Amino acid sequence: MVGAGAIGSPLAAGLVSALPEAEIIVVDGDLVERSNLPRQPWFSLKDLGRPKARVLAEALGSKRIYPRVERVDEAFAWPRVDLVMDGTDNWAARLTIQKFARHTGIPWLFSGAVRWEGQVAWMAPEGPCLACLFGSELTEGLRCFEAGVVGMVTLAVAGQALALAQKWLIDPKSAELHRLYLLEGRQGRIWSVGLPQGRCPHIYG
Repeated sequence: MVGAGAIGSPLAAGLVSALPEAEIIVVDGDLVERSNLPRQPWFSLKDLGRPKARVLAEALGSKRIYPRVERVDEAFAWPRVDLVMDGTDNWAARLTIQKFARHTGIPWLFSGAVRWEGQVAWMAPEGPCLACLFGSELTEGLRCFEAGVVGMVTLAVAGQALALAQKWLIDPKSAELHRLYLLEGRQGRIWSVGLPQGRCPHIYG
């Protein structure tokens, strides 16, 4: 789990409950800030200034969570994992995740939310990639701490990501994995669109 914030923290909590045999590494280099408290009930005033990953691991009280207070960048030393779940709010980290996943041949789950909208997509080892979903010029827009994000949207995104992870464990070839899920919080809507099949042209040509 990369990120222990508004998406990563409920997703980690869900993984602990839904996957009793899984070992979960939570990576986040940020510290708990006052602005985190409304959306992340695992943090409290007494945790201000402490590492998010460590506080989350303590709050969930599971011996199967291993916090790493680091940033995921080109210098990050990846552990051996079966799946990477994205709970970040920046493209640089996601591109690093994507590069690692392609190099190792493992899947990863893209998750994002800003304001009233959320997105979740299963990223298979050979495709599609972020450029397939969002265009080749991936530019950093407003992040959630700048634009704001609604708590129920981040919870819904975490729930959808958890559901896809469970589907993958049951049936890695499930057709439900090959879709981009879009969530809209004002009307409580969720819909999906199909993802391109076959090898990703941006990475494999």
